[in-house]
Amino acid sequence: MLTLGSLGFLTPWILTALVVLPVIWLILRAMPPAPKLVRFPGTRLLAGLRDAHPVARHTPWWLLLLRVLAIAALILAFAGPVWKPVAEPQGQGPLLIVMDAGWAAAPDWPQRQTRALRALDRASGAGQAAALLVADGREDGALPLQPASEVAARLRALVPAPWETRYPGKLDETLAGMPETGLNVLWLSDGLDHPGRGGLLSALGARGGVTVVPPLSAPQSLELVAGERPALRLRVAGTGAGAGNPPEVLALGLDPQGAARELARLKPGAAPTGTPTGTTTPTETTIDAGVTTHTLPIELPSELRNRITRFEIAGQRSAGAVVLADDSVRRRKVALVGDDRATEGQRLLSAMHYLRRALAPSTDLIEGGLGDVLQAAPDVIVLVDQIGLPESDALADWVDQGGLLIRFAGPRMAGSEWLRDEPLLPVMLREGGRDIGGALSWGAPRPLAPFPADGPFAGLDVPTDATVRAQLLAEPSPDLSQRVLAQLGDGTPLVTRAPFGQGQLVLFHTTANAEWSNLAISGLFVQMLKRLVQTARAGTEQPDTAPEDDVFWIPQQVLDGFGRVTEPQDPVSVAAADFARGPAPGAPAGLYQAGERVAALNAGGPLVLAQWPGARLEDAAQLPGLDLRGWLIALAALLFGLDALGSAWLARGARPGKRAAA
Repeated sequence: MLTLGSLGFLTPWILTALVVLPVIWLILRAMPPAPKLVRFPGTRLLAGLRDAHPVARHTPWWLLLLRVLAIAALILAFAGPVWKPVAEPQGQGPLLIVMDAGWAAAPDWPQRQTRALRALDRASGAGQAAALLVADGREDGALPLQPASEVAARLRALVPAPWETRYPGKLDETLAGMPETGLNVLWLSDGLDHPGRGGLLSALGARGGVTVVPPLSAPQSLELVAGERPALRLRVAGTGAGAGNPPEVLALGLDPQGAARELARLKPGAAPTGTPTGTTTPTETTIDAGVTTHTLPIELPSELRNRITRFEIAGQRSAGAVVLADDSVRRRKVALVGDDRATEGQRLLSAMHYLRRALAPSTDLIEGGLGDVLQAAPDVIVLVDQIGLPESDALADWVDQGGLLIRFAGPRMAGSEWLRDEPLLPVMLREGGRDIGGALSWGAPRPLAPFPADGPFAGLDVPTDATVRAQLLAEPSPDLSQRVLAQLGDGTPLVTRAPFGQGQLVLFHTTANAEWSNLAISGLFVQMLKRLVQTARAGTEQPDTAPEDDVFWIPQQVLDGFGRVTEPQDPVSVAAADFARGPAPGAPAGLYQAGERVAALNAGGPLVLAQWPGARLEDAAQLPGLDLRGWLIALAALLFGLDALGSAWLARGARPGKRAAA
C-alpha cells in the first residue's frame, strides 16, 4: 500500500496512468468538433455575409477540463484509494487467510468477509498468491496457492456452519503447499478456543507473521439443561456489559391460532411474560475464566410452555444461540383415574401412589373421576384397573380426537366376566389372567425381554432382576406382534398399543404396583411411563431419548450457521455414536428422527476464550478507513454527464432570437 499523508492506495501502480493526461489534453484539443452543415438554396444571397457564430476550431477549455478530470477520477478509483487507512503489516510472501467458520462466527460474518476481502485486494495489487483455510472441519488435503481474485470469489460464497469451529487434524498435510518462511497469515477468529487451535497457531507462527482479527462482539451461547426442572444456560463471553446487562431469551412457538410468534421472554432476575406479576426468575449467575453463565429456569405455565418450539437469544444470529425445544421442556397434563380408598399404611402400597411418584416430576397431575378429568382436557389419561365405566363413550371421543389412554391391569379386570367385551383396549384379552410365579403355580416369575429398537422404549436397559409374576394374556391374532411394545422372556405381551382415531390405546398387562410384578419399584418403570407420555399428541413431540448403537437418526429440520430453520437438502442418516457427540460435519444442528423418536441436536455449549501468544492482535473496533472508490466513480460519471450536456449545447448553435437579430 502507498500512503500519502491521510490517503492510501491499495493498487498504487495504476497511478502511473496519470502521466497520459497531458497527452489526452493535446489529443482532445487538436480534434475540433464536427462542423455544422447548413443547407440553404439561396446561396447567392449569402455572398459577402459573415457568420456571427462561427464554428470553433478547437474544443473549449472548460469541456477539455471536464473530460480530463473524469478520466483522472477513474484512474484514481481503480488505484483503490482509502482515506486514513489502518496500517496492516504484510510482507512480500503469499497470504494465508484462516477463517473460523463455526456458529460463533455467524453474528459478524459480513464484517469478517469484508476484512478478508480487503486483504485479498492488497495481495492482488501486490501480485501475491493467496490461500484460504476454512475452519469448518471439511478441509481435505493440502491448501493450494491461487491468485487472490480466485480466493476472493470463493470467500464471497462462504457461510458459517451450524457446528463449532473445527481445525484440520493433519497439519503437515494441510500446510504442505505453504512456504516454510515468509508466509503472511491473517486469522479471523471467533474468539473461542477449539481443539487443535494451539497446534495450528504454532505451525503458522513458525512459517511467518500471524495477525489475528478478534470478533466484533462477545460470543454468546444458549444450552438446554434437562431434568425434572428444565432450565436454559445462557453464556456470555466477558464480564463487562454483557455480564451486568445480560440479553433476553425469546421463547418462540405457535399461538392458539397456529401462527408462529413470540410467546414469552426470559431474562435473568426478571419475571418472564406469562407469569404472575411480582414474581422473579431465580437465576444462578457464575463467572469463570472470563465467561459469565446465567441459569434460567423455565418457569412458564404448562399451556404456554408446551407450545414452544425454540428458544433464542435476542439479537443473536447463530445456531449456538438457538435451542430447539424437545420434550424435556414440555410438560404433559396427566389424569389419574383409579380407586385410592385405603388406610394410611395401605395407601403407600396402592397403584395410585406408585404412579404419582413416577409421573409427578415430569408432568402436571390431576386426579378424580373420569367425567371430572375429561373436562380438564388432559393430554394423557391413566386408568388403573378400571372396567365397565359409564363414561366410556365420552372417553372414546376424547381418544379419537388425539388423546393417549394408558391402562393398567389388576384383580378387578382379571376377575371380570365381561373382559372380552371391554372397549378401548389395544388387544382382546382372555378372562382370568395368568399366575406365573404364585404359590399354586409350577412356573417361576418371567423376566423382561429386550425392547425393540424401533419402539418407544428403545435404548432403555432392562434390569436382570425385573420380573413379572402375573399378567393378563392377549388372544392370538394376526396383528398381535405389531401391537406389542414390550414382552416377557417367554414372548407373551407385557405392553401393547393400538391406534384409535387420532389417539392411542396402551395397556400394561400387569399392575402399576408391586402386587403382580416388581417392575413398579424399578427405575425402568419411571422411564417407560415418561417415554409413553412423551408420545402424546404424536407429531409435535421431541422425546428425550438415549441413542443405541444400532440406531440411525434421519434429519427432519436442520439449522444453518445463522440459526435459521431449513429443510435438509440431502438427508443422510447419522449413526447413534456420532449423534451423541453433538453437531458436526454431516450432522448439523436440527431435529432428527429414529423410528418413533424425535430428538433435538443443539449447537450451543460451553465457551472457552482463546489466547494468542506470539501473534499480533488487530483492534477489531478500529475503522479500516474510508474507501473512496465508489465516490470517485460517481464523480467520474457526473463529469461525463456534464460533458454530454456541454457538447449538446455547443452543437445546438446560437438561439433563434440572436440569429434573427444578426
